[in-house]
Amino acid sequence: MNGSIVGKRYAKALINLAGSDKNIEKTGNELQEIAEVFQQSPELQSVIQEPKLNRSMKVSVIEAILKKMKCDELVSRFCRFLTFKNRFDIISDISAAYNEIASERLGKATANVVVAQKLTTKEEKKLQKQLSEFTGKSIALSVSVDESIIGGAITTIGSQVLDGSIRNKLNLIRETIVKGN
Repeated sequence: MNGSIVGKRYAKALINLAGSDKNIEKTGNELQEIAEVFQQSPELQSVIQEPKLNRSMKVSVIEAILKKMKCDELVSRFCRFLTFKNRFDIISDISAAYNEIASERLGKATANVVVAQKLTTKEEKKLQKQLSEFTGKSIALSVSVDESIIGGAITTIGSQVLDGSIRNKLNLIRETIVKGN
């Protein structure tokens, strides 16, 4: 079983333990911070992955880090548990899965929008409102500029892609002309 499948299982368990919406968000933020610390520290990675170190030593190292970070008791227990089960190395997979599940549960989504020209703040807010109404979720926008789409926008929300670019419309017209319709 790969890390992301196992990570999803651990993430589901943790989100159920977190309980309220406020705790779900707080737990997700702390988990993400811990995952970032792990990813940015080759020393920590080597300690966690060192087969010669016993579990209690690894747990002690993780406890020291969690104490410095002033993590919530739930997150601390969870990280100690992962370390004891030799699963702390998939903390990034767990964090990513947790954020995905939490966003779904809390009715949030991120929309990646590619536009031909930089949007004004007013245009971004209007787009964000329209996407929120379309999806029924609270939308966070991530806007990037790609002049090759000529105009319009390409929006990706999860696995759904809405391609309203002029480049796409021209390609559709070209295909229609080639088919002779």
